[in-house]
Amino acid sequence: MELTAFRQKYNYAKSTPVMRQYLDIKFANIDCLVLFRIGDFYELFYEDAITASRVLDIALTKRGKTADTDIAMCGVPHHALENYLNKLLEEGFKVAICDQLETPEEAKKRGGYKAIVQRNVTRIITPGTIIEESLLTSGEPNYLASLVIDKKQAAICYVDLSTSEIFVISIPEHEIINELGRLSPKEILLSDKYRAADLSNNIRQNLRQNISFQVDSMFVVSKCEKIILDYYSINSTNAIGELSKLQKVAIGNIIEYLTLTQKSFLPKLPLPKIIQHNKFMNIDQTTRSNLEINKTLKGKIQGSLFGLVDKTMTKAGSRLLYNFLTTPIIDRQTINTRLGLTEFFYNNLDFTKKIRLIIKNTTDLKRCLTKLNMKRATARDLLSVKYTVDLAGCIYNEFTTNFADKMPSYLGKLLNYMQGGEEISELITYAICEDAPENLTEGGIIKHSFNERVKELHELINNNRSHINALRDKYRSETGIENLKITTNNVLGLFIDITSKNSSKMEDDKFIHRQTTANSMRYTTEELKELETNIQDAKVEVVALEKEIFYDICKQILKYQDQLILLASSLSRLDVFMNLAIIASEYEYVKPEITDDMCFAIVGGRHPIVENALKKEANSFIANNCNMSADDRIWLITGPNMAGKSTFLRQNALIAILAHIGSFVPAKSAKIGIVDKIFSRIGAGDNLASGQSTFMVEMLETSAILNQSTNRSLIILDEVGRGTATYDGVAIAWSVLEHIHDKLRCRCLFATHYHELTSMEDIMPALTNYTIAVDESENTVLFLHKIIKGVTARSYGVHVAELAGLPKSVIRRANELLKKLETQSVKQQKKIMKTESNNMSLFNL
Repeated sequence: MELTAFRQKYNYAKSTPVMRQYLDIKFANIDCLVLFRIGDFYELFYEDAITASRVLDIALTKRGKTADTDIAMCGVPHHALENYLNKLLEEGFKVAICDQLETPEEAKKRGGYKAIVQRNVTRIITPGTIIEESLLTSGEPNYLASLVIDKKQAAICYVDLSTSEIFVISIPEHEIINELGRLSPKEILLSDKYRAADLSNNIRQNLRQNISFQVDSMFVVSKCEKIILDYYSINSTNAIGELSKLQKVAIGNIIEYLTLTQKSFLPKLPLPKIIQHNKFMNIDQTTRSNLEINKTLKGKIQGSLFGLVDKTMTKAGSRLLYNFLTTPIIDRQTINTRLGLTEFFYNNLDFTKKIRLIIKNTTDLKRCLTKLNMKRATARDLLSVKYTVDLAGCIYNEFTTNFADKMPSYLGKLLNYMQGGEEISELITYAICEDAPENLTEGGIIKHSFNERVKELHELINNNRSHINALRDKYRSETGIENLKITTNNVLGLFIDITSKNSSKMEDDKFIHRQTTANSMRYTTEELKELETNIQDAKVEVVALEKEIFYDICKQILKYQDQLILLASSLSRLDVFMNLAIIASEYEYVKPEITDDMCFAIVGGRHPIVENALKKEANSFIANNCNMSADDRIWLITGPNMAGKSTFLRQNALIAILAHIGSFVPAKSAKIGIVDKIFSRIGAGDNLASGQSTFMVEMLETSAILNQSTNRSLIILDEVGRGTATYDGVAIAWSVLEHIHDKLRCRCLFATHYHELTSMEDIMPALTNYTIAVDESENTVLFLHKIIKGVTARSYGVHVAELAGLPKSVIRRANELLKKLETQSVKQQKKIMKTESNNMSLFNL
């Protein structure tokens, strides 16, 4: 909407000065909900008020009228802002915080009695730019991502503003959804040209992520490159590394967006770290969802693999573990280095538990540093930095005292970053009061011994009672009024208070009458006014001086930022590997052996999540072996539903993922050749919003697997072809198996109900038939959940139907039909079906 039309809509010409000020700010932030500070409240008006009152469930009122129309209004107390912000951000809104830039007194001093307080937007908060601790999801990064696409290639720059971390990655266009699924950004910046495209619909429907569309001019290479150079004060982007044009656009776009939203408080981000897509295990979004790696299918952390293995002691450690699980590595040497660290802590559990209790008391250093950079830190944040630096030194001493040279070299490198923080600690100890208040405006944050002027001002403020008492005694002596008092209130400030009967004794001109009440009279003097002014000036000066000193200390601490970031990274890594050792001990996991061949030898493997759920019900999990190799790389698994096929498939994928992050695994032993990609197609569902049937979804997912797998991949397929007619399904499943066996030559677990496929064992040397053991007597069927070599002759579908509680009459009838069908040819089966249909009772229709 153009400015003229906007002003006409809201009758700008007849609005009050304050409402004109609001409308000007709203027009400049048209895509945001504007929270407009008036006194102790943040107010919303017009459509913003209607929206906010609904989302926040607060009362909708009005603020006068414009053109005979009520101005809708609602508001929230300024001190409770974060509570309400959370609800708005969860709904995907952008929120512009419009603050008062001066006090009403300053406004009057500047522009006279009718001057309105200056206001402006100090920050725009969006789902991807949150730094407030109370609004951040514990244990997860809070990424803002910029996505750029051109000629089948894409680049994504992603930043966690709360920790000041920024990365950039290049990927093929077909990997966009998978990569966004891995990152799970809270907000995505995308060119406006994609507003109506399939891509944006796909992101919203499948990933449920917020998209902020940007004008197309924001995606120009030359413009974005200049933004990068100006922001980082560098002469060439080569200072970052070898960037593609798309990467430059993605980085420049995200910096510009942060500049617009954070105003003057944007922290100085480090140079973006270039992530190599081929350095970690590729897990597509379908697989990530099927395996419930970081979240369950319902979007919950509890019940996921991450929810199970995350017993870290710090938020930073939890975020790092989350990142490990989303990005397993595929470099054997790095994996073994991680496993060595996990093993060290596993072998020294008592010591590990002791260090974990120390780490638990450390702060989230990276988030503290961001607040320091953005001038949003408090004195308590600085104290937290000091405590963490001190605790890091304690941890360093504990390790060197107990182990000296008897620890992994990688651990020694981490520990080296945890020493040498004495100067930081001493500065904060010397300057900041231990009992400093949360709010800088309260004063009392700088120690008197740190600054002489601070000491003088506090003495004046703290000794004001003695000065007041001295004046009181003087005035009592001069007037002869023994009960004369000097007191204060919010209206008059300091004043002399006497009873009315003594008013005749106050005739001296220096006593200036201020107020008469029913029982008393109140006066002031020039001396008293001067004392009050001095006290008030001292309070204002000391707060301003302490803030100035505080920010100067913050600047001095930020000189050590690189050192503190390395310290923070070391603490979080220690936290993660100690956590993995505790998990291994508690859940009886073993150290896997990582190889470069096609081995996948799991003895006594267990599904970590299912096993934990069964333990809570005092039940045990049935472990299974899985022994694949280059010569026996495809397991074709038949067997009944509910017997454990899907659990077996998933558990081996999860074991592979845990091994590749440097964790022990749920098994008696494990030997795993590097897996570069994991694909799973388990279960089926329509995608009605995209007009895709169950079978189409199945075929699209299978196509992606066959086109993207390599000989180092692990493929998990369950019931390929079941979404269509039997013969079509068998033909598709057969040809898929042939392609995997002959072309891809990778490890594959393939579960099916098509018994026709079992004959492929005779013609495919690397394929072996496996089934689920069943204990069958005359009247009962017991699924043993044990994987054994061979094939099954029956699917036990009627038995499963009986377990599900189908009516007994239906079960009896199904068994009758099954016996007839199992003994006949296909033609005879059709004849039986027709006969049985004709014999149906009228009352059975």
